[in-house]
Amino acid sequence: MEACKRCLYPINHPFGLVLHDGICSGCITHQEKDAINWKKRRESLFEILEESGNKKRAYDCVVPVVGDAEDYYVLSLVLDLGLAPLVVSVNDFFKNDIGWHNFHNLITHFDVDSVVFNPDFRVYQELIKTSLRKYDSILLPFHSLHTAFPVHIACDRNIPLVIWGQNQSVEQVGKFSHFDSVEMSRWCRREHDLFNVEIDTLIGNGAQVDTRTLNYYQYPDIKRVARRNIRGIYLSNFFRWDPLYQNSKSCQFGFWPEPNSATFDPYERAGSSVYYNLHDLLKLKRTGYRKFDDHLAREIRHRRVDSHKILALKAEYSGAPVDIKPFFKWLGVSESGYRWYVEHRLASFSNLIESRSVKRSASLSEHFSLIRESKGSARAPSKQFVLYGKGI
Repeated sequence: MEACKRCLYPINHPFGLVLHDGICSGCITHQEKDAINWKKRRESLFEILEESGNKKRAYDCVVPVVGDAEDYYVLSLVLDLGLAPLVVSVNDFFKNDIGWHNFHNLITHFDVDSVVFNPDFRVYQELIKTSLRKYDSILLPFHSLHTAFPVHIACDRNIPLVIWGQNQSVEQVGKFSHFDSVEMSRWCRREHDLFNVEIDTLIGNGAQVDTRTLNYYQYPDIKRVARRNIRGIYLSNFFRWDPLYQNSKSCQFGFWPEPNSATFDPYERAGSSVYYNLHDLLKLKRTGYRKFDDHLAREIRHRRVDSHKILALKAEYSGAPVDIKPFFKWLGVSESGYRWYVEHRLASFSNLIESRSVKRSASLSEHFSLIRESKGSARAPSKQFVLYGKGI
């Protein structure tokens, strides 16, 4: 597979990756970070905030969260900017006990108002079954909700801003320049969050779903969004984005990292029962690489990995096995159905499938000081697939 000779990203990235003399567009765009006057970029953010400000409103912005380490950083920035946020979250029903702790601690530590949407569980499972069968993906229904429901809330409550963290298409593959200041829109959502798969394609073909239950899975009518003058902005357009550095600071707020066997980064999606298991395996099937490769490319660009570390990290994580059976039990699939899926849809990856729980690393990777510093906060989950969290 052709790849960038600097960060090793494969050219068949789902966002689209272009090579220039062997160097990918993601690496080239990343170099902008060293040339941008970030002080001036923040000034342009203040102009946006001033345009949308209204002291009569109860909330200045909607902040979508999942309880991730990045959410801690985003929310701290929003509060430092003097904004009054409404935190909005969608229950993906995939959290373990660590995930629920991180979500509830985010709300209580920063002392913010929040709205949590629990979608109809039966409908949600039906959509996942269809998504798994048609697209080898289990997160499309959640991504549809996570990227649409906060905008619905903004429309319903007349809140002018929806503030997101990083723009993945810029940070990962350099599809746009930082100077383009791309905003979140229905088009951007479809292209980069849903990979051109709208929720309408997940109904029919055996899925027993009433279309009236899909409202929040769909982006609001753009005319309605325009009338409300609602904008979706990415903070990575205005602040120098460095996920590992930023996420490591979340531990001071009570965030719990979760070390796992599939990557060295214990912060991103800590608390998910599927992200580094079946989701990671399906990502490998669809694209030819795993989440570990995303993290490795990122750290190479931030100059925290030299050639010796690359080899060590590759050896440590590239062939990590996963335990996918608990997901199929959660989905209500029979034992014979599970075996059929493994034999017919994952036959090429049988060497990466464990029939028992995969032992997670007890200690964090020694390759990065930013990870070692959070060692005392890291822990392993005691329960997987906790549907509802009771809070703190």
